[in-house]
Amino acid sequence: MTLIVEFVLGSPILREASKEIERRTIEDITQPATGPAKVIFWAYGDAFEAFESGLDADETVDEYSLIDKTADRRLYRVTLSDRGMECLTYPLAVEHDITFLDVTGFEETEIRARVPSREALAAYRDGCREKEIPFRLQRIYQEEPVDSDRYGLSDRQRTALLAALEAGYFAVPRDTTLSAVASKLDISDQALSARIRRGQANLLRNTIALDRDPT
Repeated sequence: MTLIVEFVLGSPILREASKEIERRTIEDITQPATGPAKVIFWAYGDAFEAFESGLDADETVDEYSLIDKTADRRLYRVTLSDRGMECLTYPLAVEHDITFLDVTGFEETEIRARVPSREALAAYRDGCREKEIPFRLQRIYQEEPVDSDRYGLSDRQRTALLAALEAGYFAVPRDTTLSAVASKLDISDQALSARIRRGQANLLRNTIALDRDPT
């Protein structure tokens, strides 16, 4: 059975810019075979002009673009600079079959990851230290089997999606915020966002994706 590990990195990536926002939630990290890595993330807060000025000045950022925005958050795509690439630990995770599940942060980066073994975790930790990136273990536990329904939804994903739907989170325009729904469920915004994303992905895989012509 694999392990779920929660840890904190003192990575300098986006640290200076992130001082201007409440928090950030990383959606995706892409590293092509050649060229710099790209990081897609949501920034939460109301000081976005200051945050974008911070991105311009941040030594770990080469360039950025705004992808989407709502009243209290914006979705950015950042291309890392050479300095940012030096500090990126994602390749270490891939090398040791470690999957990042949630990546959030402010001045530090909080990560929840699926890890195949304690040996893989130790190798990743040692690699972080070689890059002089502080690593602090917070919690480690075994992953429990997930009970899912015919759409591939876990009980938590189903509860999160229904709560968001009933509160009007999917309405256009939205009738509520992610924070409001998370508060009703007594979980963090990050946890709710992750459950909604994974639930939507499972729904798509078990509905629309099944109707595709395999040819």
